[in-house]
Amino acid sequence: MSEQIPDVSLLKKIPIFSALTDSELQKILDAPENGIIEYGMKETIIKESEIGDCMYIVLDGNVEVMMRGLGREIAIATLRSGDFFGEQALTIVDETGRRNATVKSLNMAKLFKIDKKFVTLTLKGEKDFSEDVTVPSTSSEKEQVKQLISGMRLFESLKDKELESIETWTEVSTVGPGEFVIKESEKGNCLFVVLDGSVEIFTMDDNEEIIVLARHKKGGYFGEQSLLPGSTGKRTAYARSNGIAKLIRVPKAYFRLILNRDSELADSLSKAGQDQKAQLDEIKK
Repeated sequence: MSEQIPDVSLLKKIPIFSALTDSELQKILDAPENGIIEYGMKETIIKESEIGDCMYIVLDGNVEVMMRGLGREIAIATLRSGDFFGEQALTIVDETGRRNATVKSLNMAKLFKIDKKFVTLTLKGEKDFSEDVTVPSTSSEKEQVKQLISGMRLFESLKDKELESIETWTEVSTVGPGEFVIKESEKGNCLFVVLDGSVEIFTMDDNEEIIVLARHKKGGYFGEQSLLPGSTGKRTAYARSNGIAKLIRVPKAYFRLILNRDSELADSLSKAGQDQKAQLDEIKK
């Protein structure tokens, strides 16, 4: 395995850290909590459902993202040099703080580990890495979200003042390649809109084969079905990022307000949900 010393250019490629200066990035690389860890073949790096306390960047080798099927683990993605994982349990996408997948080394692998503190404080805008301080999203990001949301049929009933305050009721998060965003059967508390990148929606048949149901790019949305009145409230499929993806999170309570205003939209989504259920029932026969 080749020796590869990480430098600031490695961190700059990761959206979470891309806005930091070189000196701020160097502080992350030099921090005693962070550093290079090597794994042998087929070693477990993180385990599904455990509390997340760090993220990783692949420096060398390959790792596999695994999910639990019916009695066995199934590989759903392979990550290579430059890819990162483990950040989702540290961000707003997973409010439980737990890992949503297992990651194992496919062969000899060298990783750079970054402690949770540096991810959390970077996302919150605090760059001295000393204490938690929450700051609002950047104005450019707010404008991107506003422009996308305002052009979607889903949010047609929003008032101008609600669009102007969009950063108060939406959250934006970046997920790495192969990361789960939602998992089948878990309770739904929000929907997601793709701001950048792409997300794959899938389920598994009785033979534990992955069946892709849809792929969403910028402007696509998912997770709304479990939020509809009369639904079970549980996710009906899995969603994972195909690469690095930036997602807008809309909470259930706000989405319900939109549905209350727009009965035509509510009826349309309900009909789509019935069609999706029929499709899933056919797959799982």
